[in-house]
Amino acid sequence: MGFLANVLKVMIASPGDVAVEREIVTEELYRWNNANAVLRELILQPVKWETHSSPQMGAHPQTILNERLLLDADIVVGIFGTRIGTATTDFISGSVEEIKRHVAAGKLAMLYFSHVPIDPNSIDQKQWSALQAFKEECRTGGLYAEYASHEQLRTDFGHHLTIELNRPKYLWLTRPDAMVEPQDPELSDDEKRLLMAAASDRNGQVLTVSDMGGLSVCANDENFVEDSPRSAAAWKRVLKRLAEFGYLHQVSEEIYELTEEGFSRADKETAIAPLEMSLSFAGTPDKQTLSVDASRPITLKQLDFLTSSGAHITSTDLDVPLGTKAMIPLDPKKIGELFASPRPDKNAYDLAGPAALRLVFTLSGRRTEVVLPIVLQPKIVSNTQWIQLVGAKTFML
Repeated sequence: MGFLANVLKVMIASPGDVAVEREIVTEELYRWNNANAVLRELILQPVKWETHSSPQMGAHPQTILNERLLLDADIVVGIFGTRIGTATTDFISGSVEEIKRHVAAGKLAMLYFSHVPIDPNSIDQKQWSALQAFKEECRTGGLYAEYASHEQLRTDFGHHLTIELNRPKYLWLTRPDAMVEPQDPELSDDEKRLLMAAASDRNGQVLTVSDMGGLSVCANDENFVEDSPRSAAAWKRVLKRLAEFGYLHQVSEEIYELTEEGFSRADKETAIAPLEMSLSFAGTPDKQTLSVDASRPITLKQLDFLTSSGAHITSTDLDVPLGTKAMIPLDPKKIGELFASPRPDKNAYDLAGPAALRLVFTLSGRRTEVVLPIVLQPKIVSNTQWIQLVGAKTFML
C-alpha cells in the first residue's frame, strides 16, 4: 500500500576518496526512511552525481551539477578524507562550491572530516594542505564533525540526522494533500526492476539494441530480454509504460534516460524492495571463493564457519561495500579448522559431511545475516588434499 509523503532531497558532496563514507550516508538515509517514513509522511532522497546526473555538453561540469542537483537540494552532506577535490572556475573544488553555494542560499549543510588511519605515503600533500585550510575556515563558520572510523561516522551521522529532523521546521511540514498530489502509478515487478537498474546504472540510462539476434534491453550491465519474441514484446511494453509515466525519456531510438521523477520513484522502490541474495561457490579447491549476488547494495561484515548444528568454529572479518556482486576469497586454513573440528555427522570413511557458513552484512544500516548449508568434501589436487565446499542457496529477505 502506497502513502503520501513529503520528499527532502539530501545531496552528498565529497571528493572521490571517500566512497565508503558516501555509501554509509546513503544507507543511513534509507534506514531513517525504513523506520520513520510512514509515520512522519517524509522520505529522504539521497542525491549523488553518480546516480542523478547524465552526460551533457555545453557548460562546465560543475555548472551542470549545480543546475541539475544542487539547486533543488534541501540538505547537503559534505564528507572529506585527505583530498579537497578538483578546482572549479570559482572555487577551490567542486565539493566546496556545492557546500558554499548551498549555505549561501540559507540551507543546511552537515560537514564531516575523516580521521580514519591511512598510509601516509598515499597522501597528496597539496590536496591535504588545501583541505586543512578549508577546515580551518570552517571553524569560524559553524560546527562540523570528525570521525575516527567508518562505524563512528555511521553512528554519529544517524544521531545527527535524527536531531535535525526533529526540529520544528521538519516536524511541521505541510501535510501532503491527496487531492493535490496523486499517488504514484502502480508498477509491475518488471517495471520496478528495470527502473531500479536504470537508477544504479552509471549513466542513468536504458539501452535498447535490435539486430539479427533480436532485441536487447540493458541497464546497469544487465540484459533483461530472454531469447524469445514473447520476452522482447513484454519488455517493449515495460519501456513504453515507464516512458508514459514520465520515468524514462527517450533520447534516441536506442537510448532512454531516467528523468528526475524516475530517480525519485526508483529511490522509493529501493527503500522498500525486498532483498534477493544468492550464494554459491566458485574456483578450484585450492582457491575457492564465495560468490555473492544481491539485488540491493549491502555491506559485508563477517563470515562465520559453523558446524551443521550451528556451533561456531572460526570467522573471517570483512568490510566490503557491495554494489550487487562480490567474490569473497575463502581461507583454506579456516576451512581446515572447520573440517578438523568435532563433527558427529561426518562420514567415517573420508570425514566428509555437512556444515554451514553464516554471512553477516548490513542492509540500509540494519545488521542482517543468512546461513548457507554446505557439504565439506575432501579432494586431491596435485597430490595435496584440499577441502572443497559445496552448496548454493537463494534467500529472500
